[in-house]
Amino acid sequence: MKKGDKKKQEKALARRTERRATQKASHSAATSLAFAVLHQARNYPIEGCWTQPNWAESGLAVVILARRQPDGLLVFGDCLVDTYCLGVKDAFARPDVPSVRFYNEYLPKLIPGGVPLAISADLAHELVYGGIEYAAQFGFRPHSDFKLAQQVLDPPEQHPRTGQVTFGKDGKPFYISGPYDNVDAIMRQLSRAAGPDNFHYLTQLGPPPEEWSELADEEADAAVESHHLT
Repeated sequence: MKKGDKKKQEKALARRTERRATQKASHSAATSLAFAVLHQARNYPIEGCWTQPNWAESGLAVVILARRQPDGLLVFGDCLVDTYCLGVKDAFARPDVPSVRFYNEYLPKLIPGGVPLAISADLAHELVYGGIEYAAQFGFRPHSDFKLAQQVLDPPEQHPRTGQVTFGKDGKPFYISGPYDNVDAIMRQLSRAAGPDNFHYLTQLGPPPEEWSELADEEADAAVESHHLT
């Protein structure tokens, strides 16, 4: 390799390294700003709350709450709430979203069927926090990402319960398995916490409830703890 070519390569490598460092610093700064917005979100006025029209019949409610930032952009949280059994199964939050993009892109895509139903802030908070409280009776915790998404919500005691939400199905938890569930762990936990005959379920083929009850041991504890019901 000629001396001149080597110097050119060294300069090119130096420029590339500098660009990568700049990009990394920019990404880190943007991430820090996003977290700062999220942790201040409760101080911003509520823009609106939405779910899907059939939430009461389906047992799954997508709850979206948006707030308007001081700069005019929106920050929103999205929770997938299993009102029949598991509470908050999934959650995420996103700051710095332009209003037009939120209403035309995010909101229709996040709501099943693409038709958002505007609801009160009281009902939105009741669906989320009530679902968490109901699931906690049977040993289930909200999805781990709820720790961040809840920054967009108000504290649970700030909103009165509307009485519009019935948790469980026919007076009992009703577990409907999802594609990412640890079905065995959930069934064992329900058998132990509610009793083998005190819950309904709809899952793929598997062992009968009495076998889950017999297996409700430390293995079930570990599985539920690590799964976080995602």
